[in-house]
Amino acid sequence: MNLTDPLLRYAVQQSDKVALTNGQESRTYGELVQRMKKVAQGFIHNGLIHDKVAILSTNRMEFVEVFLGAIYAGCVPIPLDPKWSITQVNAILQQYKPKMIFTEMAFEQNLVLQDNGIPVFTFSTEETGSYDKWLDIWKPEAEMDESNELLFIGFTSGTTGIPKGYIRTHSSWINSFKASKEAFQLNNMEHVLAPGPFVHSLSLFALIQSLYSGSTFHITNEFNARSIWQWCEQIPGAILFVVPTMIESMMQEATHGQTQIQALISSGGKWSESSKKRCKEVFGGAKLYEFYGSSEASYISFLEIHAANKPHSVGKPFSGVHVSIRDEQFQEVPVGVIGQLYIRSEMMFLGYYHLPEETKAAFRDGWLIIGDFMYRDEEGYLYMAGRAKNMIVSGGLNIFPEEVESVLQHIPEIQEVMVLGVPDAYWGEQVTAVVKWSGLERLTIEEIKHYCRQHIASYKAPKQLVTVDQFIYTSSGKIARQAMRDSIKGETI
Repeated sequence: MNLTDPLLRYAVQQSDKVALTNGQESRTYGELVQRMKKVAQGFIHNGLIHDKVAILSTNRMEFVEVFLGAIYAGCVPIPLDPKWSITQVNAILQQYKPKMIFTEMAFEQNLVLQDNGIPVFTFSTEETGSYDKWLDIWKPEAEMDESNELLFIGFTSGTTGIPKGYIRTHSSWINSFKASKEAFQLNNMEHVLAPGPFVHSLSLFALIQSLYSGSTFHITNEFNARSIWQWCEQIPGAILFVVPTMIESMMQEATHGQTQIQALISSGGKWSESSKKRCKEVFGGAKLYEFYGSSEASYISFLEIHAANKPHSVGKPFSGVHVSIRDEQFQEVPVGVIGQLYIRSEMMFLGYYHLPEETKAAFRDGWLIIGDFMYRDEEGYLYMAGRAKNMIVSGGLNIFPEEVESVLQHIPEIQEVMVLGVPDAYWGEQVTAVVKWSGLERLTIEEIKHYCRQHIASYKAPKQLVTVDQFIYTSSGKIARQAMRDSIKGETI
């Protein structure tokens, strides 16, 4: 099984159809497959057999060519995030030992290689770029290698430490394609846009699913709300994969006109109920979906915003996903009772690269431990109580920051908020709200407490308040909780 197999058919059946475009240049399916095979031939000629190939690059066509060429040749691509620190990049290279590295000239100077024999090829529109010269050497004669079930190694997002590499297989992604096509009713995929970085699973998955389905994928090098909104107005029937922060920025640009998109699919962070309501108005007749998942689990559950009147739910499980909610004794809990979420599916990851203990700890009796607390209703819809790693213990009581945040997000004066526990000698941890205000008007901690007590138990209401001008985000667009925790030390008021 090789994920690139459909591309070979499209290169014959729809050779002149555009597979990739960035607005300035494009690749038809015929051209993309030719270049994919040339990349693969280069790997094979250099003796790479199931070896790792590193890609350190922003979103560009060459990224896609190398990624697909590696897969076609049976090698394992490892996309590295350009936003990582120099220390993180070089630690990953030392640990994973790729046999070739493909990068951009801006990043090449930061590479510190212990083995100077590792070839490094640079992407460039200028003649100084070595990738095009290397590609010109080869003929598209490579044969597809179906013997390697490994697809690629991705990395967990974060702002500190060395990211963990998770291993995905061909079958896990092919099963994920089938599940998403069924859930999101993607029977007419013609144009796809995912403006996030390819190094993150949401955009990378959307890219490969687009090509796997024979669609045209539109590459953006960076997210620009105005440009994306204009694109949505111009391209009829398009599919848009975004995170909630992108949706908010786009709606601020929605001053005129209607988009013609077919569907908007959101993931990668909490999408507030107020934002969903406005999105229904702004995006007109487009189908709106929110899905819940992780890099390790792939898809878990989804919610069709227009069809389901289920505020705060993360939806029903995808087809083929088995869900179990259990207590501390690993016993199933009844409907409406909070417990830890476990799943099984054919879409799950294989494990963490060279981390056998962490891989073992991720499973229990064949169930993948998600690390989230959930409950479900009588109809099978899932509701997030909170993430285990974020849980606050104050006065011996468990408090999920996500629950408090969902309440605070309804306060008009608050633009963005994060809740965390600050160490306290008496309580253990004090519930603290970190707030970015919408305007000049600010609330006192007593006013926030009063509001919260109308919606949640009094012990869950924030006891302290920190005002910030800006939040720190991970490269995938989520609030970087640990980085924010570190940044506000000593600033609590």
